[in-house]
Amino acid sequence: MESSIQAAEARTRVTSFHEQSLNVLNAMMSREWDKEEEEEEVVERKGGSMFGAIFILMNAIMGASILILPCSFGQIGIITAVIMELFVVFIGYIAHMILAGAVDRFDGANYQDLMGKVCGPTAQLLSQLGLILYFFTLSCASHITMGDQAVKICELADGLSSEEEHHWYCNRRFLIPVGSMTLIFPLIWVRNISTFSYVSVFSVFSVFYIVAAIIIDYYKLNLPLNDEILMPDVGILPIMQYLPVFTLGFQCHMTSVPLYYELHNRSVSRYTVVILVTSFLVFLCYMLAGVFGLMTFGVSVDPDILIDYSSKDGLMTVARGAISASVIGSCPIFIYLGRGAIDDTIVQIAGKFNRQLERNTEKRRVVILLVWHFLALGLAILTSSFGTVLQLVGSIAALFMLFFPGYIAWVESRDGNRGYQVLGVIFMAMGMFMFIWTIVFNLYQIATGAG
Repeated sequence: MESSIQAAEARTRVTSFHEQSLNVLNAMMSREWDKEEEEEEVVERKGGSMFGAIFILMNAIMGASILILPCSFGQIGIITAVIMELFVVFIGYIAHMILAGAVDRFDGANYQDLMGKVCGPTAQLLSQLGLILYFFTLSCASHITMGDQAVKICELADGLSSEEEHHWYCNRRFLIPVGSMTLIFPLIWVRNISTFSYVSVFSVFSVFYIVAAIIIDYYKLNLPLNDEILMPDVGILPIMQYLPVFTLGFQCHMTSVPLYYELHNRSVSRYTVVILVTSFLVFLCYMLAGVFGLMTFGVSVDPDILIDYSSKDGLMTVARGAISASVIGSCPIFIYLGRGAIDDTIVQIAGKFNRQLERNTEKRRVVILLVWHFLALGLAILTSSFGTVLQLVGSIAALFMLFFPGYIAWVESRDGNRGYQVLGVIFMAMGMFMFIWTIVFNLYQIATGAG
């Protein structure tokens, strides 16, 4: 009898979390409401729990980016990497508080809606363009992750090692389009994304499993600790190169706005608890994965650490399947949110030229989905560096973690708050510098053949 009650309670918690995840996804794409509808929504909205909020933020933060952390730790050293993580957690927390305060004052339902209400339509349009670029690069990264893991799974099925010559069907340029067209392409046409909100639960536990597998494999090999990996002699260039990776690793600010908007009995103090608990758990997972992955393979570790493990490693075969399933389920969500942002942008730009367009027309939906999918697929096939793509995604993440919250603080400082004005300028400068620096640096690497 007790087990039946416990099972029922567990199902209730999962269902509640599923509904909260769906509410946040819907809020991220919410349109302008009529005032009567908005008032009715405020009255009827149940609000999400703090536990659910922590889980949703962890899912928004953690993902394929955890695979590059051992490489990042190796390039700048464990101590420097931990300090950088703490720094990003600190500035990320400040940005969360800026956004939460703005939500309370302006009642913005999602990130771009908040930017519009605080900073005006031009800022809203810029945030929508940033959102489109962010989700598009995430779509490319998802395809690359899926293809890289498929190669290792194919090696296992073929009975070959990484050093042996592979059959043509084990080539990533074959596996990425096959996997994309058979597994991702059918899912992008789904109109109701409620099914994919369950991916949140699976993605978080996939990351937990990968961290545990990295630690277990290290102790199985019984490797000695190399003191050089703690604090190597590195210059500022590697630190600047990998800072966007850590920024991406803690960026969840687009999700943060609708999540706080939907939070039950929302207050900045309650949300502070959510942010601090989430940041601690994510920091712990990142540190364990980075340290033990680096100690296993040394500074030569691949930007995608799962590539370095043998295709015959059972623990990592499960990890490859888990992360592949996670990105396959997440990619349609990225495309759904990106398509909605493109549609909003087209309608908004047309309005500036006194042309009234209908939202979400079927023809425009089909064109956007086809162009988005095949462009992301093509770039994923042509791009061999998983690390370069994540650095580019991280540079865009810096805009949402630093630049836009800084702009909100700067706009709100017009009432004479000098401290808020200085904070806003610092955040805008940091976000824009990180974005421009990463783009220029990676273009230089590509042009010189170094990346």
